[in-house]
Amino acid sequence: MTFDCYGTLVDWESGIKTALMDILEEKRSRVNVDELYKAREEMEFDLIQSEYRSYKEILTLSLKEAFNECKVPYSNGDGEKFLESIPRWPVFEETKPTLEKLGKTYRLCIISNVDNDIIGRTRDRIGVRFDVIVTAEDARSYKPSIRPFQIALQRLACRPSEVLHVSSGLRYDMPPAREVGFRTIWINRKRAKAPSGQRPDFEFDSLAQFAEAEERM
Repeated sequence: MTFDCYGTLVDWESGIKTALMDILEEKRSRVNVDELYKAREEMEFDLIQSEYRSYKEILTLSLKEAFNECKVPYSNGDGEKFLESIPRWPVFEETKPTLEKLGKTYRLCIISNVDNDIIGRTRDRIGVRFDVIVTAEDARSYKPSIRPFQIALQRLACRPSEVLHVSSGLRYDMPPAREVGFRTIWINRKRAKAPSGQRPDFEFDSLAQFAEAEERM
């Protein structure tokens, strides 16, 4: 069973918005944090599909471009504060008990768009053992590239049809996971509507709901 990390196991939205609000407060800026959050995410999505850079570079570049777009003065210290916030991003309360339950039956793997040192600190925060971890740094490419999924499959040494990929991120994860041949689970906490062509095999409101249903799948 493979998992996206940030957004699925870790509350990436709350973590990022808290970090942005802290920076804006220091600057005494009244820019809407939701608008800044959306601008930065779109910048990041564009950046990860160009030439490979470390995730630290992606984060700071996307932050700088979002600040410029929203007319917030940017300094290098802002990027450093943003990076330092990652280990504090909250883990969803359901994450650890769900993974512990699933780990009794499945090998657990993370496929994540970050650097190795970042995922190491997050893994420690989650507090669960993973059999395999694949990062963008390992693959030298970011989801939605299929390369991270191919590496995960190689390390798990199993057939694609034996893998179930769990993610809250449709555009990052579902197309490449399905292309490689994984079955897909969408953790749709916001109960959003899936875009055309990105329909997962199964959909649940939470990890806990999925873990309960998994016993009957």
